[in-house]
Amino acid sequence: MDRPKLEVADIFRRYGPAYREKHGASMSTAQRRVMTAIEVCRTAALGGQIEQCDQCGHQRICYRSCRNRHCPKCQSLARAEWIQHRQAELLDCEYFHVVFTAPEEIAAVAYQNKEAIYSILFRATAETHHRRRPQTPGCGDRFLRCTPHLGLEPAASSALALRGPRRRDLARRHPLDLL
Repeated sequence: MDRPKLEVADIFRRYGPAYREKHGASMSTAQRRVMTAIEVCRTAALGGQIEQCDQCGHQRICYRSCRNRHCPKCQSLARAEWIQHRQAELLDCEYFHVVFTAPEEIAAVAYQNKEAIYSILFRATAETHHRRRPQTPGCGDRFLRCTPHLGLEPAASSALALRGPRRRDLARRHPLDLL
């Protein structure tokens, strides 16, 4: 695999100082650390070692990586492995992504009662989606997972992301009646 001509680290090294000078007051300490880690990743700043071929004696310098979870270089292998695992889980049918957003009032209640409210909302959105979208032969209703945004503050909007294909039956009664 060829190395890209331009990397995030190159951009940070070139424009980072000016960016920090202009926007530094609004950056958190964590953001500054991430930016610095990406800038110095796999450079002499972190040190390294010399590797030598036993056969021909050729030497190369291997610089240490920052190992920051936000660094594109350090996380490329983990990202590739994650994608490979997710691709192995795919079923042979059409996939989709639908987001249902709940009103702010429900988001405030859901913040305190996540499991109950999101279970009700999932059933309601699944039923609504099921009524509006015909089935694809061999793929059921095509719902696989519901990913509620559980970390939101009460004032923030809540949403359910539904991804196909489905693996369980839905209740026959309308879930919002349970509220």
